[in-house]
Amino acid sequence: MKNSIRSLVLLTVLLITAGSVRADSTPIIQGAVSGLEICQLTTCGSAIFVGFFTGQVGFNTKALGTIAVAVQHNELPDSLGECADITGGEWVMWVGLRRLHGSTTGKLCFNPNNTFSVMVTMGLDFPGSGDATFYGTLDHNVFPPTIKGFITQ
Repeated sequence: MKNSIRSLVLLTVLLITAGSVRADSTPIIQGAVSGLEICQLTTCGSAIFVGFFTGQVGFNTKALGTIAVAVQHNELPDSLGECADITGGEWVMWVGLRRLHGSTTGKLCFNPNNTFSVMVTMGLDFPGSGDATFYGTLDHNVFPPTIKGFITQ
């Protein structure tokens, strides 16, 4: 009887530990992004952005890297409070030798000063799983347009 209880306790601990290891394999991604729009949707078929990332990836709390995003979206709105859906796209981030990438969806909402509030769900396809979210501002008052914001998970 004692052996059965010990075996049950050991099995329970192993199952809990295995679940924790699997959950930890999804890297934390959070930090600041600052970049440029290098090609607009009407020219390239995707709005293409490149930028720099500073923040945390996994256990590296002082991560520096680059990020590139290509998105397709509905026609940009021109009235306050109106939004355009980001209907698809891809992102890729390089931090040191580590490469992360995935898919995108989200919204672009018009602000009164020729800027757009941006919310992008960044599906993490590799390595790991889950979603990160980018919140930022796309500024069309300068050329090339700039984008700044934060990624959280």
